[in-house]
Amino acid sequence: MADLGFKTTAPVPSGKPADFTAVFYREYALLARNRVNLILGLTPMLVYLLLVNTSLGNVVGNITYRGETLPFAVFLLPMVLAMSVVSASGTTGMAMFQEEMSGVSTQLWSWPLRRSRFLAGKLLAGVSLVLAQSLLALAVAAVIFDYPFHASHWIWLLLALVLSSVAFNGIYLAAAVLISDYRTFMVLTSVSVPVLVFAAPSLSTSQQLPTVLRWISTVNPVSYAVTGMRDAAIFGLGKAWPSLVVLAVVALVANFVAGRALLRRTRNL
Repeated sequence: MADLGFKTTAPVPSGKPADFTAVFYREYALLARNRVNLILGLTPMLVYLLLVNTSLGNVVGNITYRGETLPFAVFLLPMVLAMSVVSASGTTGMAMFQEEMSGVSTQLWSWPLRRSRFLAGKLLAGVSLVLAQSLLALAVAAVIFDYPFHASHWIWLLLALVLSSVAFNGIYLAAAVLISDYRTFMVLTSVSVPVLVFAAPSLSTSQQLPTVLRWISTVNPVSYAVTGMRDAAIFGLGKAWPSLVVLAVVALVANFVAGRALLRRTRNL
């Protein structure tokens, strides 16, 4: 009797993190293809860039900042970028509730997906979208207004923008994971964006803020985003690094909290 055998062997997994790539694509598509989220993220930035910046620039004229006399459009640029970062970060948090209310989260965890790669894909997709919208704001501003920044200062401004995006994406993602009620998160996001931005040295220097707002600004993460981007663009890394260090610490802590809370939440699905 002839022996029956197989000349082929069972396929061996390649070991490549294909699940991470799939999660990243899924998360980015979830955020980027939602028109409501994109409108909510882009509208405040465009309003302040095209309307507030131009109208206040004609009224205020020049402003003195740390011994330098600047056009108000130059002084206000970090505030516009911070508004873009905070608004876009809030929309990434809303996507968490949208996928849970639709039942997608439960379906997702029916697949053998590693939580670490799910977490990395979600965090990176959110950060990339926030950064993309903020870079769009920066590109539009650079085309419309004439910014007298040194070439190396643009690089440090981009670094400050990246750190701000990572930090606030982590903050709002952590809030979305820790808050179970969608309406509560919506109210928190709607209220926190203008409060955080205007309780920071956005439209004026820290010395010109009222005493109460000056105290609040010391614990307001937007203050360090605005100051870091402003100092990076005008003076370079030499004066911007203290704010950048604070942003880096906030980014690490916020994303660590968001990651732990997200992993704990997936175990309860």
